[in-house]
Amino acid sequence: MVASVVPTNLQPYFEKGIQAYTQGSYEYAIDLFTFIVHHAPDATEARRYLRLSVQRQSAQQPSSLLTELSSTLLTLPIRLWAMLAQLQGQTRQAIAIYEWLLRLTPRSTSLLLRLAITLAQSGLDDAAEQTYEELLHLAPNHLGALRRLARLSMKRGNDAQARQCFERILRLHPSDLEAQQSLRNLDALGTIKKGFTA
Repeated sequence: MVASVVPTNLQPYFEKGIQAYTQGSYEYAIDLFTFIVHHAPDATEARRYLRLSVQRQSAQQPSSLLTELSSTLLTLPIRLWAMLAQLQGQTRQAIAIYEWLLRLTPRSTSLLLRLAITLAQSGLDDAAEQTYEELLHLAPNHLGALRRLARLSMKRGNDAQARQCFERILRLHPSDLEAQQSLRNLDALGTIKKGFTA
């Protein structure tokens, strides 16, 4: 996967963000990477470091289960607002809201899934793929993420990754028809590709 490059005019902010991240100044790094992503939504490396900074900051200051639960309940109207924005095609606004919510609960698989779906809807495939992978790191057997990452991988021509995802789905649910059919399609596509290169 080739990450989308940070635009030249935002490069100084990115370099400062990396420096802040490596020095453990995660709050400052988050501010810088948020600024970059706001102005260049397809700057995948900045988005990746934004997520890493949020995770590191969360690890430094872990919140209790009760705090996370209350945060989820209190932010429910904001989650609904993000979903509404997404449904209305205001994907950039929805992405910003999901990323803000993930600062409060960085390990929320439901928020990561919503973010990844919205990124894919916006055509930010690199960022969507990265977000699905982050979600699967937290929850390796998340069927929704596996299925969506497999479809995205097929769309992008990454047959090996698509195959891996569909095989994982079949290990979890051996009778999954979509995974079975998709693997047959990948086999047929592989045969056709070999025919062209022969």
